[in-house]
Amino acid sequence: MNKTSIFTALIMALIVSISFTGCKSQKKIAEEQAQAELLAKTNKAQADLRAMVGKEYTSLDEVAADEARLEEIKSYNLEDAEVKELIGQVEKNLQMSREALEKKLAEEQKAKEEAQKTVVEEAQKRDIYYLLDNIAGSGSSQEGNLMITEALSMFSSPDVPVLIEIYNDGDIVDYDKPTTAQKYLEYLKDVKRNPDQIKEFKKDANGKITELILKKR
Repeated sequence: MNKTSIFTALIMALIVSISFTGCKSQKKIAEEQAQAELLAKTNKAQADLRAMVGKEYTSLDEVAADEARLEEIKSYNLEDAEVKELIGQVEKNLQMSREALEKKLAEEQKAKEEAQKTVVEEAQKRDIYYLLDNIAGSGSSQEGNLMITEALSMFSSPDVPVLIEIYNDGDIVDYDKPTTAQKYLEYLKDVKRNPDQIKEFKKDANGKITELILKKR
């Protein structure tokens, strides 16, 4: 082998050696980068999960945001033991928090609806009392009869029971002799006295009164 061939062979060997070393270095760098990224991802997951374990939530939006973050962490499929343990704890806290907040919201909504219902019922009581009072204050029998006809349109029938409470001691309630809507309205027209206080009433699906309970003055 001449000197030129030997030199060429040495150069080729050197190039191959450098290329191999370069490939090995690139692979090592890539592995180190992957390990660093995994470590950073694991550390961030641990920190976020720790923050969620004992967190007290004040809204469902907060819960939803952390539920989304939890699902993201779970998608990493991290093999870290602490992460796995924290995931279980966070899932439990999020579930309990969601249930508690949903229950609270349901109770608040129910209370709001009850309050609105009370406002409507009180307004209806005033309307009923207004008609009864007008009958009692009618100037003539004819006028009173017209008002009775108008008032009866609020009842499902003229025979709707009217109960007048005369005694109430908690569980013990006594009523005057039962009467009907028709008879009570005619009574108001005849005796010209203020109506008894309206305590409560029941209505059917058509909004007609099916029972009227009064409290004697």
